[in-house]
Amino acid sequence: MRFKEYLKQAGYRLFLGTVDASVYAFFNCPNPRRAVWFHKPGSFQCAGCRNQCETDSPKGFQIFLDFC
Repeated sequence: MRFKEYLKQAGYRLFLGTVDASVYAFFNCPNPRRAVWFHKPGSFQCAGCRNQCETDSPKGFQIFLDFC
């Protein structure tokens, strides 16, 4: 099973917001252009390379407001 499919089955959704450069610097990301971020409450997971970086901090990730 591919990692992206695994994440979707685990309840992650594709993160469509912007990610600040500080996030990539924190992970020493060799190629931020390849990053593909997924999100579920309490976790951000990258599936852009084999490092599969993960964080529980929303710092550096674009915040969305829910409108009713």
